[in-house]
Amino acid sequence: MAIATPNGTGGYEYKFVDTTPDRYVCNICHLPSRDPYLTTCCGHVFCKSCLDNIKKAATVTNACPVCRDEEFVTFPNKQLDREVKSLHVMCTNKDRGCEWHGELNDIKNHFGNSDGCQFEDVKYSNECGKMLQRRYLTSHVETMCVSRKVDCQYCHITGEHQFIVGEHKEQCSKLSLPCPNKCEVGSVPREDMEAHRKECPLEMIQCEYHNVGCEERIKRKDVEKHADEKMKEHLSMTKSRLTASDKELSGAKSQLTTAMKQINTLMLVVQTLVPQDPDEDACVVDNDTWFLAIAKRCIELTAAVAMTKSGNQVCPVTVSITEFHEKKADSTIWCSDAFYTDVTIGYKMCLCVYPAGNRTSIGTHLSVYMCLMKGPHDDELSWPLRGEFEVTLLNQISDCDHYSSTVAYDDRSQDDNAGRVTDGDRARGWGRQQFISNEELHKVTLTCQYLKGDCIFLQVSKV
Repeated sequence: MAIATPNGTGGYEYKFVDTTPDRYVCNICHLPSRDPYLTTCCGHVFCKSCLDNIKKAATVTNACPVCRDEEFVTFPNKQLDREVKSLHVMCTNKDRGCEWHGELNDIKNHFGNSDGCQFEDVKYSNECGKMLQRRYLTSHVETMCVSRKVDCQYCHITGEHQFIVGEHKEQCSKLSLPCPNKCEVGSVPREDMEAHRKECPLEMIQCEYHNVGCEERIKRKDVEKHADEKMKEHLSMTKSRLTASDKELSGAKSQLTTAMKQINTLMLVVQTLVPQDPDEDACVVDNDTWFLAIAKRCIELTAAVAMTKSGNQVCPVTVSITEFHEKKADSTIWCSDAFYTDVTIGYKMCLCVYPAGNRTSIGTHLSVYMCLMKGPHDDELSWPLRGEFEVTLLNQISDCDHYSSTVAYDDRSQDDNAGRVTDGDRARGWGRQQFISNEELHKVTLTCQYLKGDCIFLQVSKV
């Protein structure tokens, strides 16, 4: 509402429908008087706030601002106040198109409620915080606001409009997509696309004789036609492949026979070199270090077989995280089973994953960390740990386009990351806070999909 000053003092600054009579005008601010007062000396009209400002500014004595009479006495004039408030004024938004006019006394009601001036700027109370004229508020709420709540027309979940038509639409499992082969089916829900392509008659597939040399790719519906047309070529390829396989098999049999003889000979030698107590040093026979190396390797292989039989995992290891969206929604910290870096004397570790991201990457990335654990060989290992590991997010629909990042234990690692674990179950994690963005993780193309069936696979290997 328009007033004379920012402090709400002085007369009314509205645009009046008719010319304001002089007897209503303050003799200080020259506007229609607000809370009018009369003087006993000359009878002139003043706003109460204007008089108060005059009195505050007076340094010696108070005198009438008009006649300068020092016998300066004022009193409120309620009758005049009612007359001023009954004057008709126009809306301050007239230039925007508002046609309202009425008594000055009613202008507060014109602005003061949701049914008030339709041309007044108001702030939408939703998260967007947009300023707009009241007349546009309904359409903004219903059709324009990016933060309005809407339902996905495919899977019917509810969310903000900008999320539903953006990030969610890019991964909605119920959204129908056109068959990339443009078959007569037309479109298929995203969640059924993989199954459809395994049956689509227009999908390009390898010839069933590709393992014998046919490199042609044909449409699934043309498989029988291709087999009939290329029957002679396929038979010739098959014959050649069988001949080569017979030669390879014969050579393999010969190599296997020779290897078995060598193994039997080596086992006899090892029995004489390896003591009954595996903690004792192997004896030296004729200073032949070559035989000692064979014995050591046999011991290592024996240990590796024992570790495998006992259920322990050794790098490289592959782990899976199921019910991924539930863990992400609950901000769950997921940790793998323990594994070892080597088959004999290795560091014991595990992989910790933050599906919803960690610290500054919450909501934007998947975070992964390697964590050292207390192990049975810690007394024999060097500390702090030094080395590199590769963490790979596996593409579930093709043996390529995997996503990898290296975790290096080097001079940047601290004792609580790379030092020997003495307190607690595991050390503080060392890895990648921004391992992969949510956008990249949820990406689905014809040849790449990391998140499939609400599950991801991660592989850890030594570099």
